[in-house]
Amino acid sequence: MPTDLRLFGIRHHGPGSAASLVHALDAYQPDMLLLECPADAEAALAAATHPEMVPPVALLVYNPKQHQQASFLPFAEFSPEWQAIQWCHRHGAHLRCFDLPASMRFAQEPAESQEVLPSSEPAEADLAIDAPKPERESETTVLPEADTPPLPSPKTDPISYLAELNGYTDGERWWELRLEHAPGHADTFAVVLDMMTALREELDLPETEETLLREAFMRETLRTTLQQGYQRVAVVCGAWHAPVLRPELLKKEDKARLKGLKKVPTAATWIPWTFERLSYASGYGAGILSPAWYELLFTVPRAEVVTHWMVRAARLLRTRDLDASAAHAIEGVRLAETLAVVRGRELPGIEELQEAAVAILGGGYAEALDLVQRELVIGERLGAVPPEQPATPLQQDLQLQQKVTRLKPEATAKTLDLDLRKELDLSRSHLLHRLRLLGIRWGEPRRAQGKAGTFHELWELQWQPEYALNVLDAGRLGNTILAASAAKAAARAAEASDLEAVSHLLEEALQADLGPAIGTLVARLETLSAGTRDVTHLLAALPPLVNVLRYGNVRRTETAQVATVVHHLVPRLCIGLPQACTGLDYDAARQLLPRIEGTHQAIRLLQDEAQEADWYDALAVVLRNPASSGLLAGAAGRLLFDAHQLAPEAAATALGLALAPAQPTDYATAWIEGFLSGSGLLLLHHRPLFDLLNDWLGDLPEDTFREIVPLLRRAFTDFSLPERRQLLDLSRQGHQPVAVAGEEEFDLERGLRVLLGLRALLGMAV
Repeated sequence: MPTDLRLFGIRHHGPGSAASLVHALDAYQPDMLLLECPADAEAALAAATHPEMVPPVALLVYNPKQHQQASFLPFAEFSPEWQAIQWCHRHGAHLRCFDLPASMRFAQEPAESQEVLPSSEPAEADLAIDAPKPERESETTVLPEADTPPLPSPKTDPISYLAELNGYTDGERWWELRLEHAPGHADTFAVVLDMMTALREELDLPETEETLLREAFMRETLRTTLQQGYQRVAVVCGAWHAPVLRPELLKKEDKARLKGLKKVPTAATWIPWTFERLSYASGYGAGILSPAWYELLFTVPRAEVVTHWMVRAARLLRTRDLDASAAHAIEGVRLAETLAVVRGRELPGIEELQEAAVAILGGGYAEALDLVQRELVIGERLGAVPPEQPATPLQQDLQLQQKVTRLKPEATAKTLDLDLRKELDLSRSHLLHRLRLLGIRWGEPRRAQGKAGTFHELWELQWQPEYALNVLDAGRLGNTILAASAAKAAARAAEASDLEAVSHLLEEALQADLGPAIGTLVARLETLSAGTRDVTHLLAALPPLVNVLRYGNVRRTETAQVATVVHHLVPRLCIGLPQACTGLDYDAARQLLPRIEGTHQAIRLLQDEAQEADWYDALAVVLRNPASSGLLAGAAGRLLFDAHQLAPEAAATALGLALAPAQPTDYATAWIEGFLSGSGLLLLHHRPLFDLLNDWLGDLPEDTFREIVPLLRRAFTDFSLPERRQLLDLSRQGHQPVAVAGEEEFDLERGLRVLLGLRALLGMAV
């Protein structure tokens, strides 16, 4: 009895295609189903029927010796391929993957050129068309202004060309409205096959070498299958490929094309996926516009789908305390259906639903419906895979750490507030910092507002599916998160060529509690610091190390080795600073200033009197040295004044020398900028300093004053508005003496009345 062969050309992730495919398979009852999926992933498909496998999920096929060679094959519940797999399981039909194996595809290209971003097709459209796809600017179809727009070139986008003939400007929208919105019907595939056959015959588009290889392999597998005597064979593939998957085509050419192809080893496993990664918004080339909407189309009866979506939108807005009543939902449904009728569509699409929701639920403002777009159009679903899925030791350790720290990977972004004094929060912090060192940025640190910064960390958490590949790649560094991150830190330190990079790396390592790597990092730090003469690198390296010393006890890490390095760095800094501040132009001095200020704060945090004294002596040399940059000399005076190492009279003298007529105007203005950087309180509370500056400005020639006004504005930029107003008031007063309360104005009797209360508050004997 001859074999009966049926071709089912589908759209990847198409709800209409999936529904039609289920109907067609029920009617046809095939013995064997050939599925467009890499042949070396066939064994892994058995896990797709596991009860704990919840889509969206992705089949990850990778080279275990070169993890950069990897492909993700995502599946949603509404994916036709997923429904084909489930159908075969329910009916006991044989399932065979017949696309080009990943082992051959990986071998055709160098590892560095492989795609590591998710793609089930080679960055093409959902119809598996191996042709360039124009960039999508938005999810909404924009009608052109011209009455008769030119047709797109069929060589760049055949489906859009076909859609244009039907009066549509977007091929994806056309396919969705004509085929995916229609109720599932087995006869759909005959129409699709005729349409694709006509397109391929009439357009005769050139194919890529990879597409030719894939189609040759699929035909060869089809011939082999037919020779095995199956009575009814079904082929489920991308619609574009269906017309050429006939066993009589190109037999000799296929054998010649596939002969001698190299292979590399591959492995396959399942990982959770997200709706966001299925959407075009994520940059996934074979994605879709609206995964959450497609799921609703597939799971809800067509007559009820519009009502379901609008009710969910209203309910979602009410959870955010926004006005969205049942009446709003009813009016939204009516408007969406009216828009569909006006546009000649049988069923409102997501475009009509969004427009109706904006008008009725959002009051005409699309911004109010960002939440609806995120959850009901794209979706925030994260799938799940069985725990017994093949996993590397590092993957297993990560799963264990996630369980111990009670951190569940989720597609939805959430904020995590950690108190490092608690054991659980401290372990969470260690895990997130270790993963960041491995390049797995599950958590992004945020600045904690209104919290005790020493003990609090704020994280923004969101799990991305591609992190699974990062975990696989990190597995070569160690079998546990601790070992792998420690090895990664040590490797980065060995590659680092400057002291600043290693000091920051050491700070990260201590935040991650990488005990095994600390010794290696400190040794590297000592080696680099011994050979570093550039004070700029020393200035940049010190603050992170001091932070380690200050906050190390909070994280319960051992910092004795770091303290040794710090105490060796400070004397070298103090010796080299004066020379580093000479011979600099304004731009170079401006770059050095933040590092000097950061080092100043770091040394004060050390609370080491001897080292503070050495640092203050170095700043004093910078202040007095005529060759010092004006900006840095003024900043040194300000730092010394703030630390009470420069008396007001000495500060006034230094300011007077800087503003002396013999000094160049650009030096004087730079000195003022450095001295006043950050705040105007210095002038407000020390009238002699203000008078010196006021006199200097008053004595300047008008032409010179006009030249330096921009420079002066730069010096006063950081002053607050109240400070500027008070300075203006002072300048209007001129040289009026500041009123000081005289002794005769002091009321001793009133002072004695509060003395007893003050003593009691201070705990002093009454």
